[in-house]
Amino acid sequence: MNDQFKYLFSPFKIGSVTVRNRICTTAHGTLFSEDRTFFVDDRYVEYQRTRAKGGVGLIIAGQFNVMPYCKGQLHVLNLWEEAAIPGVRKLAKAVQDEGAMIFGQLVHTMRETSLDFNDTHAMSPSPIPDPVLFNTVPKEMEKEDIETVINAFANAASYAKEAGLNGVEIHGASGYGVMQFMSPASNQRTDEYGGSFENRMRFPLAVIDAIREKVGNDFVLGMRITGDELVIGGNNSEDMKRIAETLASTGKIDYLLAGLPFYEALFRHGFGMHTPLGLWTPYTAGFKEVTDIPIICNFRINDPVQAEKILANGQADMVGMTRAAIADPDFPNKALQGRLDEIRACIACDQGCFGRIFNQVPMSCLQNTAVGLEKEIGSIAPATTKKKILIAGGGPAGMETARVAKMRGHDVRLYEKDNQLGGMVNVAVKAPNRDEFGGCVRYLIKQMEILGVDVHLGEAVTAEVVEREHPDAVVVATGAVLNMPDIPGIDQDNVVTVLDVLEEKVDTGENVMVIDGGEAHWQCCSTAEFLADKGKKVGIVTSNLFVGTGIASTADLAPYYYRVRPKGVTFHPNLVLTEIAGNTLKLLDIYSNQETLMENIDTVVYVARNKVNNPLYLALKGNVKEVHSVGDCLAPRFALDAIHDGYKLGRTI
Repeated sequence: MNDQFKYLFSPFKIGSVTVRNRICTTAHGTLFSEDRTFFVDDRYVEYQRTRAKGGVGLIIAGQFNVMPYCKGQLHVLNLWEEAAIPGVRKLAKAVQDEGAMIFGQLVHTMRETSLDFNDTHAMSPSPIPDPVLFNTVPKEMEKEDIETVINAFANAASYAKEAGLNGVEIHGASGYGVMQFMSPASNQRTDEYGGSFENRMRFPLAVIDAIREKVGNDFVLGMRITGDELVIGGNNSEDMKRIAETLASTGKIDYLLAGLPFYEALFRHGFGMHTPLGLWTPYTAGFKEVTDIPIICNFRINDPVQAEKILANGQADMVGMTRAAIADPDFPNKALQGRLDEIRACIACDQGCFGRIFNQVPMSCLQNTAVGLEKEIGSIAPATTKKKILIAGGGPAGMETARVAKMRGHDVRLYEKDNQLGGMVNVAVKAPNRDEFGGCVRYLIKQMEILGVDVHLGEAVTAEVVEREHPDAVVVATGAVLNMPDIPGIDQDNVVTVLDVLEEKVDTGENVMVIDGGEAHWQCCSTAEFLADKGKKVGIVTSNLFVGTGIASTADLAPYYYRVRPKGVTFHPNLVLTEIAGNTLKLLDIYSNQETLMENIDTVVYVARNKVNNPLYLALKGNVKEVHSVGDCLAPRFALDAIHDGYKLGRTI
């Protein structure tokens, strides 16, 4: 064992099972099950098998819905009928064959049910709608509804046991059904299931009793609860400690996992890189104060060194490192072998995970192209014909192409015109709360060193370089350039770019207006925050309905507003810039067609869309044996797309 990780890689007993280490991946939506039966399919099996093979000790799979009409997402997982058992059995065997234990999370969403995906109504303890996700008024559950759901949990647990899972976890967090009963914010019943603490606990305790009656005492049963509901009228951290103590005192729960609050609070706080590491750890420490059962912490634990410290401090017994394992399923084995600098860390960008899930499409990952495609593209096979490959551009796309191509045995030469690798990521990390974004290029730069890629800094690829190197293939990864619009006054000295601001090349003066020229993403939002932090009076103009439409799906929008509005940043939606005349901006309301003037603007930061920087590609096409373009040079998109381009090309070139 690596002496650095005395606790992280020590075996641990939960109920009737012993887990090989203290690393856990918690239940999370993937939307991989595309069959309308919602059964576990091979895609999901391979996804989880890969994490088990990478060294994770415990996988909590799911969410598994206990009833067919409680879907908050389109492609959920089915454990409401016996027909689902064969798929779950295949999943269990795949994970266990790799040495990991596997539990299944059981959930009923109740009011967090989308009417788009369910041909029926939502229901809840009280007819109080969720104000964030679906905002539909649920039916107030009658006694027979309550009994039906209790039985559904018990039946699902029995199917899980029959399928060979090692245990199940009741989802009592994130504002889902069990939590709705426990919370005074969502449960305003006046019968025996509402009102007092004891009455609000009646439903979860009944679910626990029903499951135990079905599965016996030798099958692990845990529960996910939040550390603090973070909503007005809800359970605070002291209330949740009392709930944890009550659950543990039953003697029927084998562990507790500290989950997230109501979605209302979750969207207010977000998941991203602005969120402090280990944010939820104090809550698990609170649970350990009042219980004597294993406690699993979760949320923003991305690094094995951080995880070891949490365990050593006695704040938890096991750590949930879900996004860490999404980004690099082999991180446990790498850490155990002392290869920490080879771990591909989660950077909390949320582009491929939360961003795609909330858009109801299968999960992906900026750092790991193979997520959900493990069987198809998860392996990197040696090249049958070894080539000399010349890569122009050392940004994410160029380096990922170089990494994968070198792993396959090619002779790879990478040229970067600047004196450092990283491309535009080196600028993005200068923005407030965006420093973790640099993790994607730090990993790739280290890979260039470990793999021995021949890197040439401060030298651009030219026709002379191509002639000198005489490669078998050229990959052009030269990125994109700004595509400034033809607006009167756009060429004035007081009109600058995002790069000018973040690299502090200009003195903007006091009054600055950031113009969203169609980007609507972090460039616009981060630049305004960067300037506001320097004490500037900043506004944002956008033609969209609201500022920051591009960061809404990653749950970053509300936290951004909470940060910048108190700093005085003003928002000006539904406007397009038509002219810059000295220090005056002429803007047109896209709905009323009325002109608006903004005067005394010292500096205009125009956030333009990009266009491909592909002269080299066009010059080489037809003049070399094989030429490819990747990343923004192919089409301006995001870092996720650039890295995925590089991975896919590197596997096939």
